[in-house]
Amino acid sequence: MNGDAVRIAGLGVRFFLQYEKGPGRDGAPSLVRRRGRRELWALRGLDLAIGKGEIFGVIGANGAGKSTLLKVLAGIFPPTEGAIAVDGKLAPFIELGAAFNPELTGAENVFLTGSIYRVPRREIKANFNRIVEFAELRNFIDTPVKNYSSGMFVRLAFSSILFFRPDILLVDEVFSVGDEAFQQKSFEKVVAFKASGATVIIVSHDSGLVGRICDRALVLDQGKMSFLGPAGEAVEHYHGLLMEGKGLATGERPGRLTDGAPSTPLSQSHITRRAESGGGDVGASSGPVLSTAVESAADITADPRRWGNKLVRITSVKFFGPDGKERFEFRTGEPFEARIAYDSKLGPEPPVFGVAFNTIYRLLIHGPNTLAAPAMGEYKPSGTVRFIVPRLPLLPGDYLFSASSYDKTLQTAYDHHEQMYHFRVAGRNEGEFGCVRIDARWEFGAP
Repeated sequence: MNGDAVRIAGLGVRFFLQYEKGPGRDGAPSLVRRRGRRELWALRGLDLAIGKGEIFGVIGANGAGKSTLLKVLAGIFPPTEGAIAVDGKLAPFIELGAAFNPELTGAENVFLTGSIYRVPRREIKANFNRIVEFAELRNFIDTPVKNYSSGMFVRLAFSSILFFRPDILLVDEVFSVGDEAFQQKSFEKVVAFKASGATVIIVSHDSGLVGRICDRALVLDQGKMSFLGPAGEAVEHYHGLLMEGKGLATGERPGRLTDGAPSTPLSQSHITRRAESGGGDVGASSGPVLSTAVESAADITADPRRWGNKLVRITSVKFFGPDGKERFEFRTGEPFEARIAYDSKLGPEPPVFGVAFNTIYRLLIHGPNTLAAPAMGEYKPSGTVRFIVPRLPLLPGDYLFSASSYDKTLQTAYDHHEQMYHFRVAGRNEGEFGCVRIDARWEFGAP
């Protein structure tokens, strides 16, 4: 295989999804259950070579085909078309503990797992104590695993495979197991495999992790290769897909929550999107590129992330730092300002302005508006509304920003820009997790 641990040529994986057909022609429920099926290609046309000693990442949205790829490599799913060649002993960290017998003790399951992976019994014995210590289960190793907590169960399964020294590791979101200390040492152990010449293939939603430890990465989008190259460039490419809405799973659209309610910068309540005719769908789909300014009235209909009746037009959205200069990169805790330029045909009556902060995965962080704002100064039909944050609470990462203008009932959109703007918070989290820093303090107290 010319130094390759894995080689894939023309790989395709097809599934057939079963479904029940709708009611009869008259709209009444049918007494006869009618079934159908439709074709779904989870992967299609994939060509790939992964070298020995390489840490290789696979990233993409839910439904992009990441886990399907790992399961095909592990032999769980057969390929529908194409060919796969694997050189070496392969260990899949997929659905950890699936081979465990709940009636057997932890120790017995270690030997059971080893036998499934065809590890000689003497090698299992030689690694047994290290497996138990790494899993931190010395006091429970002779207890049936049916009495284990979920964390104990997964830690033992992870450790059992890890110490059998495979040539190729398939890792699917495995760094979420155990507490933070266990995650860190698991991470270090997996990365150390590279030094021994082993190949590690990692599927993760944590693009930051992929960018830090992987040599190269593959970006999948709806079952097809979207990018293959250096990990840092792959992460940038994936972020670009997310910002454009192209990296979302099939059927997901930006601006729509999982229950079908809109993600809006104006209110936590449901706001109906109104087109010029007075109707329309709530959700806003994403356009091709992010904007930093709006050039013409035609953009309102050209970009599906933007809608409204144009009585108030947002003409630009720009970000400024504490020095008063325009920028798109900030640091946690420093001043942040968004300036929204507008042009109104309403006369002296001010509209309601709103903004929203979202992660690049479309999670709404905060969506305030001017309805409850204190005195804002003199309103003019043409001008700028400033949204000022004295101390930006966002932790390092990429963020999407929405801006909008509505009437006072929050039912009529004048100009809504859904996640059209992007800025970045730089730096390291330094022990903090999530996307927002909460202003708080720690104290010891008397019992």
